[in-house]
Amino acid sequence: MKRIALTILLLMACSVLSPASALEFIVGAKTGYYVWVPYFTDMKGSGIEDIDQGSGVLYGPVFSILITPDISFSLAGLTGTQSTNWSSNNEIKDWWEPGERINGTYYVNIRRTDIDSALSYRLSENFKVFLGYKYQQNETRMRATIREEWATGEDKIREGKIIIELPSHGPALGVGYSLSLGGGYFVASNLSLLYMWSEFDLKENRWDEYIPTAPDELTPILGNALWPAYDTEQVGINFEPSIGVKVGERAIYTLGFRFQWIRTRFVDDAPFAPSGWMNDYIYGAFVSVLFLF
Repeated sequence: MKRIALTILLLMACSVLSPASALEFIVGAKTGYYVWVPYFTDMKGSGIEDIDQGSGVLYGPVFSILITPDISFSLAGLTGTQSTNWSSNNEIKDWWEPGERINGTYYVNIRRTDIDSALSYRLSENFKVFLGYKYQQNETRMRATIREEWATGEDKIREGKIIIELPSHGPALGVGYSLSLGGGYFVASNLSLLYMWSEFDLKENRWDEYIPTAPDELTPILGNALWPAYDTEQVGINFEPSIGVKVGERAIYTLGFRFQWIRTRFVDDAPFAPSGWMNDYIYGAFVSVLFLF
């Protein structure tokens, strides 16, 4: 999947780079702080549906070629780690399990990489349309410690480690708007629709169990139990308004907001997966510094 996505991105780039020697281009970087509301909250019964929202800094390069006054090609990347942790305290009051209490502490890190490419055509002074292609790679790592306290005194502690990879790629179609405010200032906004092919791959799922009085006597209860990779598909939207200023002839500074909503569903039947769509959100503010050559 990764090779296919990268090949498509390279072909799009090569199609516009060949005559670029006499053209203007923009290079720069952007960084921002983003909140992540994960799709795991919709995986009821999986054991991780109580996950709290995470956050973290994402950053990456920006590259754009102005082919003609109306046509441009852009390539932008974001990468970084977002993290969250939470605790749970649940009491089981069923008559056949009197006084049972389950306490859990969970830590999750997601390593995110987004690569967005777009070929744009300006319809008027203010509006443009663009056709893009997106590649996204998410690697989620979770560590958990769960304690079962029984009225009978048969307490147990479970420690787990889970690694999930979710690579995806697919086309995007969007529209952009920009308006000059004078004095070098401007506002701009992009809205795009996404469709992506993706794959849910459980790379590691290990759980060990021991009793508190004998912490050295670990008992693997799931070992490294894995399922095969499951095909999934995604649809979503990406909305990115910004305000900026051009300083001198070459420098451009922007401040913006990004909202991304991705819906994911399993194409294959999976023992832990819901039958419908799962919602994943990312939103946050960013700054960018660009230079025109």
